Amino acid sequence: MPGGFAMRAHPAPETKPLGLDDAIRLLEAGEGADICVDLGDGRLARADGPRGREGLLQRLRGHKMMLALASGAADLSRFSAAPRSLTIAPGVQEILDAATQRD
Repeated sequence: MPGGFAMRAHPAPETKPLGLDDAIRLLEAGEGADICVDLGDGRLARADGPRGREGLLQRLRGHKMMLALASGAADLSRFSAAPRSLTIAPGVQEILDAATQRD
């Protein structure tokens, strides 16, 4: 992932993995030092990037949104931004455009 950091899977035998919602709740409360998050399918995430817990929190929020988009549970009908008030990466814009298209 050029210019960014991908979520990497790491085994964490010393820490019991938390679920996505529990991990987000802990990180938003300023807690969760050295947590391990179960992303499903044997994938785990930890705050080992340069942005630490804040970076993990943002990645988990993004992961949760992508799961909602994939399942059709995300309602993007109210998503709007004033022109030039929000800069969105082209790849993200493509995902948002595809998510708002209904068959």
